[in-house]
Amino acid sequence: MSINYSQYLGARRCCDLKTPGPTGPPGATGPPGSIGGIGLTGPQGATGPQGATGRGCRGPTGSQGATGPTGPSGLSGFTGSWSGEQGSTANFVGYDSSNNSLYYNIAKTFVVDHPTDKDKYLVHACLEGPEAGVYYRGKSEIINNNMITIELPQYVKKLATDFTVQVTPIFNGKLNVLNASEIINNKFSVYGENGKFHWVVYGKRLSIHNVEPNKGEVKVKGSGPYLWI
Repeated sequence: MSINYSQYLGARRCCDLKTPGPTGPPGATGPPGSIGGIGLTGPQGATGPQGATGRGCRGPTGSQGATGPTGPSGLSGFTGSWSGEQGSTANFVGYDSSNNSLYYNIAKTFVVDHPTDKDKYLVHACLEGPEAGVYYRGKSEIINNNMITIELPQYVKKLATDFTVQVTPIFNGKLNVLNASEIINNKFSVYGENGKFHWVVYGKRLSIHNVEPNKGEVKVKGSGPYLWI
């Protein structure tokens, strides 16, 4: 059966209709687009757990080295009870079996080449006393038949105390009598007639707290002849 639409077209055109027509079938798929740029790097992931400890291997032990040369022999002592005077030998080491103690009578020495004999050494010992002392010495001259003032190094007044002064006239054909003052403000004066003289100043740097301590009240430190309290 054929339908004649002309009667409708004459009264109302189809393009004047306001309602949408039915959806047509989907079109064909277009070609793929171009690849976009690389994106930003993401944050670092968390650190994974530590792996198990590996198994170490130790190499074989090396061969023993050669034996070194024999060292010098030490001081020889004696075994038995103490006898004799300790000061009778200059360098003496003894062992007292009654109390298992070593006794030393050794001077604190220094050794230098002999100044006039190349085949010898010169051995000198330290001066000892019940205090830590210092000394200063020199040579001077009175030229005004009255006096002369001698000044010590500037640090002496901060280093030592309890000074003593000794002067020795140098003979010039007659006997001179010299007198020295006490040390004041790091200076001392020598009085007398004209003439040259030597002078020596002794001072005390430190005192020893107890020169004769009881053995049961102190503890001796060190070893050998180098002992202190």
